[in-house]
Amino acid sequence: MKPIINPRVGLTAIPILVFLLLSRGLDWAVDVPSWVAILGGFIASGAVFVLNRKDRVMGVLTVFGFIIVSLSAIIGIAWDSEKAYLASGPVSDFLFVPLYGGSILIGKPLIGLIAKELFPAWAENIPVDARLFSWLSLAWAGYDLWHGLVRVYLLRELSVTQYIFVSRLVSWPFTFALLGITIYTIYRTSQRLAADAGAPPGAVGDPA
Repeated sequence: MKPIINPRVGLTAIPILVFLLLSRGLDWAVDVPSWVAILGGFIASGAVFVLNRKDRVMGVLTVFGFIIVSLSAIIGIAWDSEKAYLASGPVSDFLFVPLYGGSILIGKPLIGLIAKELFPAWAENIPVDARLFSWLSLAWAGYDLWHGLVRVYLLRELSVTQYIFVSRLVSWPFTFALLGITIYTIYRTSQRLAADAGAPPGAVGDPA
């Protein structure tokens, strides 16, 4: 039986936690140079890349993100700038917008491809070119554009520590709301299609 949610879905939080621990969490004990914190975050990103490459689509997206993080880490170490390293966040946001748009144009909305790997039990019986996935991809493209603009502003105006916490406090409610809408609509659509196909209620990944 396929899992409802891919267990590797939460790995992307690890690099920023490692960076935060090295750059700020150890200040009471030792003065950690900026390049050490950046390198630590980069190594953690590499570990996440290795783990996520087992999934085809998520693996490709992880490579995409890893390249951005790598360039940001190189610039951050060269300039001794933690903000240059953290700029990988908004840069990724902006670059994902055309990815969503392009995927819709070729008939393979990115959210559909991602959903089939992150929520396999629910998304497997929904056609990848379903209109639902196109609308969800548009919604996430709009969110990433907004998110990138907000993060650029906060990165410019706040300190590194303030940016890490405030950017997440600002974005997380919207992220979780949109993620909840995405998961719920995929689940409901999956159940409806299963019912139309004659499967018994709850046969497709019903959490109850």
